[in-house]
Amino acid sequence: MLFTLEALQAKHGDSLLLHYGKPNAPKLIVIDGGPAGVYKASLRPRLEELKESRSPDGPLAIRMLMVSHLDDDHVNGVLAFLDDLVETKDNKEEMPYDVLTLWHNTFDDIIGNESKELLKALSSAIDSHNSGKAASTDVPISREGTALAASVTQGRDVRNNANLLSLLINDPFGTLVAVPAKGKKSVTLGDGLKFTVLGPVKERIEKLQEEWNEVLKKKGLATDKNGKALAAAFVDESVFNLSSIVVLAEAGKKKMLLTGDARGDDVMNALKSSGLLKGGKIHVDLLKLPHHGSDRNVATEFFRTVTADHYVVSADGRFGNPEISTLQMISEARGKDKFTIHLTNKESRLDKFFASEKKKGKKYSVAYRDPKSLSLWVDLGDDPLED
Repeated sequence: MLFTLEALQAKHGDSLLLHYGKPNAPKLIVIDGGPAGVYKASLRPRLEELKESRSPDGPLAIRMLMVSHLDDDHVNGVLAFLDDLVETKDNKEEMPYDVLTLWHNTFDDIIGNESKELLKALSSAIDSHNSGKAASTDVPISREGTALAASVTQGRDVRNNANLLSLLINDPFGTLVAVPAKGKKSVTLGDGLKFTVLGPVKERIEKLQEEWNEVLKKKGLATDKNGKALAAAFVDESVFNLSSIVVLAEAGKKKMLLTGDARGDDVMNALKSSGLLKGGKIHVDLLKLPHHGSDRNVATEFFRTVTADHYVVSADGRFGNPEISTLQMISEARGKDKFTIHLTNKESRLDKFFASEKKKGKKYSVAYRDPKSLSLWVDLGDDPLED
């Protein structure tokens, strides 16, 4: 059985391809599309290669297209992909791809019907982000917060395009891909693949919406400096950390934990409430690191709780990701264990760190994407990817 995660060169973002099923009839899921430029440079040419090799005489089937997180470094390439498909359809040309399902929580899904008021309050910060200028001091919002808010239009356009293409949206969840506070939601996708969704948590999203409604009660939200500060704090402290779709993908006895930009403590809580921890731990074959290896999303305890044979990091050094402190957390948690860290981009600062680790007697290995290749891949199935 085929079970392979392919991490495309997505610069500072994420763009993943999940291959599964029988080797003579492989199936495909596309997860995120990276920031601006990634679709044209990496995702589109890779999909064209797959179509040529797997389905030269008809559309390439894509079982699911998933946006794990609303931020530009995840959603931009997905929107570009769907824009291409809509244009092809409008021109009455043969469709190159047949996408069945879209999983994507829009900002409106997460915040509720009053999301426009939040964007109005943060408008100057969003404008600054889009123009590349420094954010106004009147709106004390982080880079991640402004990027998230600035991605709202993209998220709505993704949903609109999906409707134009008649895709099944968030099937079988309905409006929002989310899970109850206790228990789990597993979805059988066919051909031996199962997704167990671990986040976001529905009750926390509902509480988030209630909190925003309370903020709205404060007068002068859209114009008052204090109101803008409240809106900025709300996005930074709540929305950004709660919106990622997290899934445990299983094929046969193999497991991949795909974390999007979720916080490590949220992932651990979800694993615990889902009954997936044994003795307080879970071992997976592959862990896709949260938030490009940022140390703000994880702690050493996360890597003690979730151990893996393969750690995949999609980053290019921008914003300091992956953080060396995150790699140190993995090293500390695993001791002298053998495992592999896979990185989409090579950096001299990381080379120095890994060299020092080797001198200390660490036994893990490091694998980089070949700079001439569009991607790196980790094969977990009995039959490796040969496309």
